[in-house]
Amino acid sequence: MLAYYLCLFSVGLLPPVYPTPASGHLIATRTLSGDELVRIGEIHDVQNHYPEALTYYEQALDTFRQQKQPKGEAIVLTKIGSIFERQGRRPEAAARLRQALALFSKSPDSPVYADALYASGRVSLWVGSREEAATLFERAKERYRRSHNIQALESVTLQAGLLKVSDASSDEGLQDIEQVLKEARARRDHEQTLAALVALGDANLILDRTQAADTQYEQSLALLEQRPQAAVEAGLRHRLAALSDVPGREERGIEFAKRAVTLYQSLRDLSGEASAWAVLASLHEALGHGAEAEEASRRSLTIYRQQAVMVHAIRPSSSMPTIAPKEFR
Repeated sequence: MLAYYLCLFSVGLLPPVYPTPASGHLIATRTLSGDELVRIGEIHDVQNHYPEALTYYEQALDTFRQQKQPKGEAIVLTKIGSIFERQGRRPEAAARLRQALALFSKSPDSPVYADALYASGRVSLWVGSREEAATLFERAKERYRRSHNIQALESVTLQAGLLKVSDASSDEGLQDIEQVLKEARARRDHEQTLAALVALGDANLILDRTQAADTQYEQSLALLEQRPQAAVEAGLRHRLAALSDVPGREERGIEFAKRAVTLYQSLRDLSGEASAWAVLASLHEALGHGAEAEEASRRSLTIYRQQAVMVHAIRPSSSMPTIAPKEFR
């Protein structure tokens, strides 16, 4: 048996390990490579375990830098920037993505280059650099076309289409979104069909076509019954509640808003929860439900005040840690 295991070690099927008599544990002697650290980070990333994902990504980043591997460094910077974006830490996201783009310019063959361009476009849009965002989206689209990444191409097309709609190129933007919807339905791509329907609803909401937006959001909710996604459902119900703030539809809106509040609470999305409470307060007030309106308004204001205190407390610090302390995870 010993000879069998020694054979496995010699051909590389098992890593060399040595027993530690005092503890009985086995200790691996090989250090994880940058690529292995990235893969472990990705496992945490897809599960939204951001602190853990960032820990492994930062370790991978250090490894790639020590080994002078700029392409690996650029890939990890893109992944870190994407997490910061999802956490709402957009200045930090922008800084990491700028570093990634500078490195990718020296090795433009990487497919992740397109992801960095797309993420940078989204961050630019959030900070109000609309022209820069449009340029980055177009560059990302071109690279996704080259790599034949259809889903990513359609995702950036939806984002670019919404930007066109809001920048007075409504016909072109709507056509782009409708084309993505048509193609996704033809492929029976559930996820992309849902994304396109929501985007079409958002486009019509921007154009003040509230009835069309309402219909598309309802269709999106129907699709979610097949494959529930709490975050998407919360956003849709929030939108539908806001659209119901018209005479005769308030009761319907209240049900949407209550469900949105519950979903946001389960997601620990304080901003979404506060906004949903505010919509609920408005709907109750419209129906003359004084006590309910006052309670919903109080809950909304409490969350907003807590967030304002947190932001005020954070601002003086110039050296925030990359990884959240364990007690805050």
